[in-house]
Amino acid sequence: MSPLKNGSNEATANRRALSLTSMYFNRFLVFRYVTAIFFFNLYWAIVLFGFGSGIGLLPSILLIGIAVVMVEQIGKFWKHTNRLTFTRWFYWVQLFINLSVGLSLVFGKLKVFYPFLNEASLPWVLSVLGFGILVSAFLEYRVFLIEHDKDHYIKHIRQFAASI
Repeated sequence: MSPLKNGSNEATANRRALSLTSMYFNRFLVFRYVTAIFFFNLYWAIVLFGFGSGIGLLPSILLIGIAVVMVEQIGKFWKHTNRLTFTRWFYWVQLFINLSVGLSLVFGKLKVFYPFLNEASLPWVLSVLGFGILVSAFLEYRVFLIEHDKDHYIKHIRQFAASI
């Protein structure tokens, strides 16, 4: 076999391996996008600390969780595993905090968590928190599917891997 042809086969094999690696990495794409959206907790923390509120520690804790999830997600490029330990943990915490803050707001604690808003903002804030609860619950479901290899994307990965 000529060296040129052998190099071509090696390049093709490398492209296929990279494609497979990318497919495994993209299996977790929804977590990366949603985690980036939850990064807006940074603004909440900055505003709360600006008001001199110690409750700013709450979104700060969430930001630490976001950083841990980001590290776990980046690691998925090199390690093909379906374990999402920190991601699962973070979204349970996010769900619990959204639920707790929402219940506190219903009982008149709007100024504690959002000193920059008035009572007219309550329905909007409750809607955002409710949406956060739904998103967190959906992602917990996705974690379950992925960890048990029941997600639809794994079927495509396996079909592609079998074809190469």
